[in-house]
Amino acid sequence: MQHFKLPAGVRDVLPDLSGALDEAEALLRKKFAAAGFRSVRAAGLEYYDTLTKIGSAVDQAQMFKMTDKDGNLIVLRPDMTLACARIAATKLGGARERLCYFSDIYDFSASGNADREVAQAGVELFGEEGAEADAYAIAFAADCLKALGLHDFIIDIGHVGFYKGLLEESGLSAAEAEELRGYINAKDMVSTEMALRRTGAPARVQQAILALPSLFGGAEVLDEAERLTDNPLARASLDHLRAVYARLKESGAEKYVSFDLGTVKSLAYYSGIVFTGLAEGVGAPVLSGGRYDGLCAQFGRDMPAVGFAIGMMRALQAAGGSARRTGKKGTVNVALAKGRLASDCADVFCKCGVPAEILKEETRKLVLETADGRWRFFFVKPSDVPTYVEYGVADIGIVGKDTLLEAEADLYEMLDLKFESCKLCLAGFPGTPVDGVPHLRVASKYARTAKKLFASRGAAAEVIELHGSIELAPLTGLADVIFDIVQSGATLRANGLVVLEEVFDISARLVANKVSLKTKAAEILPLIAKMKEYI
Repeated sequence: MQHFKLPAGVRDVLPDLSGALDEAEALLRKKFAAAGFRSVRAAGLEYYDTLTKIGSAVDQAQMFKMTDKDGNLIVLRPDMTLACARIAATKLGGARERLCYFSDIYDFSASGNADREVAQAGVELFGEEGAEADAYAIAFAADCLKALGLHDFIIDIGHVGFYKGLLEESGLSAAEAEELRGYINAKDMVSTEMALRRTGAPARVQQAILALPSLFGGAEVLDEAERLTDNPLARASLDHLRAVYARLKESGAEKYVSFDLGTVKSLAYYSGIVFTGLAEGVGAPVLSGGRYDGLCAQFGRDMPAVGFAIGMMRALQAAGGSARRTGKKGTVNVALAKGRLASDCADVFCKCGVPAEILKEETRKLVLETADGRWRFFFVKPSDVPTYVEYGVADIGIVGKDTLLEAEADLYEMLDLKFESCKLCLAGFPGTPVDGVPHLRVASKYARTAKKLFASRGAAAEVIELHGSIELAPLTGLADVIFDIVQSGATLRANGLVVLEEVFDISARLVANKVSLKTKAAEILPLIAKMKEYI
């Protein structure tokens, strides 16, 4: 019955899992207390105005909003670091404060492989600064993950100062810098390059920014990054990362860390080092943290700060192995759409050293594995490729850009493979206006993308979702225009329709799971390099 269902993105935690959560929390409480952290319980409701008046990583679209009896706009707690910073700055008087918490946070915008109600455990160190404090936070984060039973994990470390340093010489506006930051974080190299070309930034700066998505790995990455720029802030950030790494080596924690200078979190929120915990078998980060020295000052008291939060459900999933693992360890799982795309992919894989001839065999099997067991291919519907990759069942996948736009999956877009090229267009009868129309009706199987397109233009459009013979919509009066893939245009011409506007260039893209790209880097990165060279 409908009234027994829960809203999307939330769940009831049943006894077995609840018991496991209780045990994990008890373990971490002891660990936090032994390290000198005092527990706080932040209010579950905050005034909306409080969060909008400070530099925050929380977008207003992320907040669950409501009004109180006096008409004030209030929100469900969207972030615990903000709450702890407010408490430390306004209600505690110590020069140094170590606070910890076990709380839920609420994310209205969460979609895909994400919950709207997230159980977190975290720590915040106020009044502690420098490489020693940063290294301590990272090493302590690794200790906490080990205590929870995680083994195959890494903590990726970056520094927002490196990106800020590159921006100083770029001439980019704040809006352009934020747009690029999003593409770099997603490792969307294609969109990064296209956006940079539009800005007209100096060639050397463009080269450095374009390198960011691929600047991850061991400590040698810092030397690679240093060769890209002479900017003092960028180089100082690299020196700080080296100092942190030296202290991590002293504590024996360096084996759990890698570097990723393409991790560029909110520039308004983070001030220095940033880090993310990635675990084998889980398709999303289990831990996130960083330095946010300017945040407390916005609550009236200037204090340096660094901290991290653990997503408890994901950590338990990684520790217990409840994530469905496919194939033996070291096998790269690849999601593909069956048919012509799989055949094209087979040619590319073979040219790049992967024995993928099996993809051309006539078979009803949905899973094929190479003779050496290193590569495993799943045949799925095109629209399901992003889902398999996002959830970590597939490590990489090949899918059309149109499908990626519609899916909005949380994954890395690594490479434009340049085949299956076409256009995503607005089409209709000749002369049909698409701009300035009071009420435009648009038929498309890409309903989500179409809505975003017209919303970005500030236009009112009614999007009608269809799944076949889209060209029929204008012919029958169901819609004024269609938003669809156009290759040769033959079907349009046969029905008296024309392309009114070319909106997106579409082609096959190589995508990767965010965790797999790091945990299986030795297998995936050489393949990407060979594919790029081949293309």
